[in-house]
Amino acid sequence: MAGSLIKIAETTVSSAVSSVTITGIDDTYNVYKVLVKNLQPETNQVYPFMRFTESGTANTSASYDYGDKNLKAGFSYSNMASANQTNFYILSEQLGTGTQELLNGNFFIFNASNGSERTYFTQETTAIDHNSNHLGSQGGGVFKQNSVVDGVNFFMSSGNIASGHFQLFGLRK
Repeated sequence: MAGSLIKIAETTVSSAVSSVTITGIDDTYNVYKVLVKNLQPETNQVYPFMRFTESGTANTSASYDYGDKNLKAGFSYSNMASANQTNFYILSEQLGTGTQELLNGNFFIFNASNGSERTYFTQETTAIDHNSNHLGSQGGGVFKQNSVVDGVNFFMSSGNIASGHFQLFGLRK
């Protein structure tokens, strides 16, 4: 397994930006991994979202379906699912601006470079929400377009991304 992850791109946000796009997905690898560390919004009580990019531009069509199981410390678990959305929710709770209110996650992307197939992803995230509750989420989604996906775009339901570190890896065949 040593050397199985090949870093393709990375970016660090240290001053507010409206979104983060990380590209570099092509037909070199069958599976790609996006690692998100310490994602925090500039605005309190907002949801983090993700979209796929085609030719470096986020696709905003209502072509995103997703589902998650959310395990929440201090209160009950929940399920979240929706179809025909303009983005993927990557957390069922809102993030905040407090010191520890961050999201960390792994996203595995499949079929991205095959224009005759739909692109899928799985996710594992953990976060401290705007109420200082810890939660974890596992799930995934499908981008219901037969197109070539070359990257991902992260943004908030309102306001900017204040900070975070984003990496794209290819998994060696």
